[in-house]
Amino acid sequence: MNLTVLLGSIAAVLVLAGIAWLLGLGSEEEAAHHAREAHSGFRPADVALDAEGRAALVLGENGEVVILRPHGAQIAARVFRTPPKAVQDGALLRVATGERLFGDMALTLDETEAARW
Repeated sequence: MNLTVLLGSIAAVLVLAGIAWLLGLGSEEEAAHHAREAHSGFRPADVALDAEGRAALVLGENGEVVILRPHGAQIAARVFRTPPKAVQDGALLRVATGERLFGDMALTLDETEAARW
């Protein structure tokens, strides 16, 4: 393989990954949409969107929770039948997913919103 082609391919992948990273989840409506796509029949009732729009917790009408975070150019989602353990530290909400591959996550919310979750 030609070195120029290899470097050009790597640069293109990095640019696309950067664009996906910048886009994030966007808004609470987009987070709710992603949660509905991730879990058939899911009806969002409340959304906690990270201050940077990079992660979200979406509470369903029946008590289920969908956690969303970017994974490359896609949005990764995990569905929890009961809310996962969350610990508030000021405006930071730390969520323990219990899944090694998905990992734990931290959302920056305002303190009032963090306390609700």
